[in-house]
Amino acid sequence: MSENPVPAPEEAAGFGEQLSGMLNIFIDPAAAVKQIRRKLSWLWPLLIVGVVTATLGYLNIPLAIRAMQMNPPGGMTGEQLERSMGIIQTMQKVGVLASPVIMAGMLALGAAILLGSCSVLSMRATFRDLFSLACHGSLIGMLQTIAGFVVSRMKGDEIQTVEELRPSFGLGLFFHEGIGKAALAAMDYFSIFTIWYIVILSLALACLTGSSNGKGFAAAAPAWLIGLLLVVGISFLQR
Repeated sequence: MSENPVPAPEEAAGFGEQLSGMLNIFIDPAAAVKQIRRKLSWLWPLLIVGVVTATLGYLNIPLAIRAMQMNPPGGMTGEQLERSMGIIQTMQKVGVLASPVIMAGMLALGAAILLGSCSVLSMRATFRDLFSLACHGSLIGMLQTIAGFVVSRMKGDEIQTVEELRPSFGLGLFFHEGIGKAALAAMDYFSIFTIWYIVILSLALACLTGSSNGKGFAAAAPAWLIGLLLVVGISFLQR
C-alpha cells in the first residue's frame, strides 16, 4: 500500500462552499485545497474567469480598434487598415468569444505539466485535482485582467498603441531605460499578480500532496517557467 495515498474526492459542494473555496485561494491555500478535492470544484472558477475575461475583452475592442487606427500594425498603411477593418473586428470578436475555451485548454495543459513534475518528484496527485487547482489559481490572473481593464479605461484617449491595453504591473515599471527587451519582458512577467500566483500555487501543491513547501515550489516551477520563456522568446521577435 502507498505511504501517501491521494484522498478520494468528496461529494460536490454547494455554491456557498464553492465560493468559500474560491476566496480561500487568494490567502489560504491549505483551506482552498479542502474544496479543490471536491467533485466539480473546478467548474465555478472556470466559468467565472471565462465570463469575466471574455466580457472585458469584448468591452476593450473599441479601444483596440482606435489604437490600431492611430498606429497601424505590421507596417500597414491607414488605407490598408481601413479596408481590413471589417475582418479585424470580426476576428477580434471571435477571439474574445473563443477565449473561455482556449483558457480551459491552457489550464488543462498547465495541469498536465504539474502532473508531470509531481510524478518526477514522487508527489502523488491526480489530474482532476491539479486541474481544479489550476482553475482556482486562474482567479488571481483574473484580478490582473480586471486591473488592466481599469487602468485602460482610466487612460482612455491617452492610449496610442495596442500594447498599452496591457499595462505592466511588474518590475519593468521601474526600469525602462538601459535594459534590453528580453530583460524588460522578464521583469514585466513577474508582476505582483504573477508572484502572488507562484506563492499560492507552490503552497497549495505542498498541501495537496502532503509534501514540503520546497517540493511544492519545485513542482510548480515548470508551470510558470514555460510562460516566462514564451514571453522572453516573443520579445526577441518584436521590433
